[in-house]
Amino acid sequence: YNGRGLPIRSRGVTVTAEFLLLAVVSSDGFIARHPGDPPWDWASAEEQARFRATMAEVAWSVMGRVTHETALRPERRRIVFTSSVTGVAWLTPNHLGFNPAGARFDEALDVAKVDGRVAILGGTRVHDYMLEIGKVDEIRLSIEPIAFGQGLPMFSGVAWAGVETHIATHGMARVGEDEEIGRA
Repeated sequence: YNGRGLPIRSRGVTVTAEFLLLAVVSSDGFIARHPGDPPWDWASAEEQARFRATMAEVAWSVMGRVTHETALRPERRRIVFTSSVTGVAWLTPNHLGFNPAGARFDEALDVAKVDGRVAILGGTRVHDYMLEIGKVDEIRLSIEPIAFGQGLPMFSGVAWAGVETHIATHGMARVGEDEEIGRA
C-alpha cells in the first residue's frame, strides 16, 4: 500500500482504497468520556449532519468492537477489530471480524474486497493501529466546545497538545483551517 489512496495489488486483485479517519473530539481532545460513550450524546447537530453526509460517501468502515456494538448498523459494511476471531472471519454478511494478532490488515481488505472510501471510526487503539501501518490518508477532526477533563484520547499515550506532532511523525500535515489533515 502506498499511503496515498492509490491502487494496491493483493493476491492478483487491484483494489483502490482511500482511508479517512473521522473523529469528533472534546475541546480537551477526548473522543469519548468512557468506552461506549456515543458521540451523538454530546456532538452538535452540525457535526452529526456532517458525519452522516460523509458516511453516505464511504463504502466501508473500520472500527473496534465497542464502537461497532455502540452504533450497530447491520446494513453497513464494516471491518471490526475483535479478539473473537483468530485472524479474519465474517461475523455477519456485512461485518468482517479482524484480529491483528492473527492476520495482517491487508488480508482483511482482500477478504472483504474493499474498494473505495473507507472511514476509520475508532476507538483509540484502532486509530493507533491504522496510523502505525500507514492506512490513514486523511484525518478529519471536529472539535466540539465541551471539555470532559478525562476520557479516551485520540491516540494512546498522546496528550491533545501533542496530537499534531504525533500525526506529523507519520507523514501527515494540516492542509486547511478546518482541521483536515492529509499526507504531506
